[in-house]
Amino acid sequence: MGEAILSVQDLCLTLQGTQILHDISFQLERGACHSILGPNGAGKSSLLKCLNRIQQNYSGDVFIEGCDSRSLTQRQIAQRIAFVSQRHGVQANYQVQEFLLLSRFARHKAWHKNDAKDREALEFAVENTGISAFLQRDLPSLSGGEQQKVFIAAALMQQSPILLLDEPATFLDPRYQKQINEMLLKLKKQRRLTILQVTHDINAAAQLSDRLFLLKDSRLLQEGSPAQLINAKTMQGLFDSNFSCLSKPDGSKVII
Repeated sequence: MGEAILSVQDLCLTLQGTQILHDISFQLERGACHSILGPNGAGKSSLLKCLNRIQQNYSGDVFIEGCDSRSLTQRQIAQRIAFVSQRHGVQANYQVQEFLLLSRFARHKAWHKNDAKDREALEFAVENTGISAFLQRDLPSLSGGEQQKVFIAAALMQQSPILLLDEPATFLDPRYQKQINEMLLKLKKQRRLTILQVTHDINAAAQLSDRLFLLKDSRLLQEGSPAQLINAKTMQGLFDSNFSCLSKPDGSKVII
């Protein structure tokens, strides 16, 4: 494994008497893509929220670029970690470009006027998500797939080295799922962005990820490469469901 940009040590989370996460330890490699797989209720979304300290009631340690996350302000964490949540609840009638520029909050103080760095960040985010066609549209007018691209662009506006995504392609049609997955792969390869996503798409995780984390019953069961973990036996143990593993002509595997 290369340089660790984020480390988790002995993380536990209990909410209202229910154990959500138990003794979780792992590292994220700088510039790599990581995926968390596991059944509903395993604690996957809660884990992401602990990493960027949206959820603060955990025990254990999270180190971001060598700094204890508890020593960092929320603004400092946002400068290091961007987060695309599972449910956005778009209510405000923001224009897309306006919304993106508001997403620069981590880099500015109040009442900051947009400058060259903001315009550079906007150009980068728009180019890498392919949303130039609807910059002048209002957020509520966009389809689900278009909105998801905008929210990923908003995360890129923070210019954080780590990107967390909670089921980024869920509820999207196959075309938008493919576009989101291709976007993430491009960001990893060309921009060396460190990515950690929660997903239920086993095959997409296998294609995108350098490393997988398998969560079940609040615990980290296994971690390893897709070649090590993407097989019918491991997936059956993780999801308590039957799977078949097929080999493609290029040597890659497909789980069905």
